[in-house]
Amino acid sequence: MRNLVLIRRYELIFVVSIAVLYVVRRLFQSTWRLDDMVEMALYNRAGRPTWVILKALDSYNHFLNHNFPIIAGVFLCLVAWYVFHYIAFPKITELDPDPSSWLYVGLCLTLLLSSAGIYHYFIRYIDYKYGSYGEIIGLKMTSSYSKRNVVADAIGLGLFIFSYELLAQAFYYLRAKFETGLVGVIAYVPFLFPGILALVFAVAGPVHTSIWQPPFGDLLLFSSLAIQIYILQHFFRKAVLPHLSGPQNLFLIGRLGLYLALCLLGNLLVWGAFTHFSYRQNHLIFLFILITLFLPGIIAYLRARSSSEKKVLETRISSKSAELDSLRSQINPHFLFNALNSLYATALKEGSEQTADGIQKLGDMMRFMLQENNRDRIPLTKEIEYLQNYIQIQRMRLDESHGIEIRVNLQEPDASISIAPMMLTPFVENAFKHGISLRKPSWIFITLTMDRQTIYFKVHNSQHAKLANDPEVAQSGVGLENVRKRLELIYPNRHTLAIQQSEQDYFIALTLTY
Repeated sequence: MRNLVLIRRYELIFVVSIAVLYVVRRLFQSTWRLDDMVEMALYNRAGRPTWVILKALDSYNHFLNHNFPIIAGVFLCLVAWYVFHYIAFPKITELDPDPSSWLYVGLCLTLLLSSAGIYHYFIRYIDYKYGSYGEIIGLKMTSSYSKRNVVADAIGLGLFIFSYELLAQAFYYLRAKFETGLVGVIAYVPFLFPGILALVFAVAGPVHTSIWQPPFGDLLLFSSLAIQIYILQHFFRKAVLPHLSGPQNLFLIGRLGLYLALCLLGNLLVWGAFTHFSYRQNHLIFLFILITLFLPGIIAYLRARSSSEKKVLETRISSKSAELDSLRSQINPHFLFNALNSLYATALKEGSEQTADGIQKLGDMMRFMLQENNRDRIPLTKEIEYLQNYIQIQRMRLDESHGIEIRVNLQEPDASISIAPMMLTPFVENAFKHGISLRKPSWIFITLTMDRQTIYFKVHNSQHAKLANDPEVAQSGVGLENVRKRLELIYPNRHTLAIQQSEQDYFIALTLTY
């Protein structure tokens, strides 16, 4: 992570350096070119007065009509890239983006329009004026300003910035995932060629009146195809695929219509910018429409299928891990030692009846672990029964008349409700593990209620620091992290888990929509 922060810092320095190199090269190159053109025009004036040859320069201000538009245009474009790269894109790609974050995208678009507008409005090009026989008869001044050129170049700059962002995010992902080793080195490859290309362009690239002129325009055109595929497949996966398996209603038709509209609008905007909105016919536009119409849907389907298979596999692994953690927690020597001691003490105090009852409860728990815990879903009554057995065994070893209070309210379900196994138990285990002290007042409150759609489970307990010689002091809560992962996998968008803790108490509130 630290390396990534350094990379982003050097990235800013590199991009600013490329922009400065480009501006300096343009300023010097155009000055030398203008001097050469004036010299050549005077040399070939064929007896014409000097003022006739240089008449076009009377209204030409080199700073206002050349230096200023280049500097201002590049500066505003650089600011637009900074806003999008460092502020807008990280905000709009958050899990729950703030709608106000799109204001930064709007600011970026405004800066790009301003960059192209200022450049084309103020820039003036000096060229030769030719006679009827092709001879140089003087100089002339031309302008590239038009609303079409401004919008077309703003779209081109936007595509350039977004292409850069996709490459950057791919690079960040690879570097974060593989910070060392061969893959970490390979992560630099996607940036190596564009970086060298940008450096060559800044130092010796051709200068045109529009960003869409070859060869840069062709590169932008095919970059736009990749960008459209990326955006459309994301939209298809999030907005269309989840509703294909349901009833074919107007909502789904509307989403498909929106997908088609985005496809056509994107191609029309890009092709319009490429042709400066003359929309001259070319077979490529139809090919682009066909590709962006079908390929994003295919990619989205393959990604969704792969993600579904991965999710099933992760759920199985997580479930088996939860089962293993629970088995370990129940059969570890510390737990068995406490349970046997509790049963032994009870037998001495009250005879064999309660001891037999405790052994039966322990057997029921073991039976649950072996028979029920390996299923995807179990009846909620089974989970409640396990909880009751666990709490009763724990109560056997505690003297609740000496500063220990345990309140349990487990509502029995009226209807048949199924949940994933061992989803509630780890919170109770954690409460007994950290909430009971034989030296200090302790308490545990457990509540389970439900309605027709939702299960509400709350555990509130005191919290005590473990002694240094406690065998479980180095262990974390029993399966709590695993439960978090299982909830995300099995109950996505159908659960809430709130945890509050202090030095004195610990509280969890879990809701499950079954």
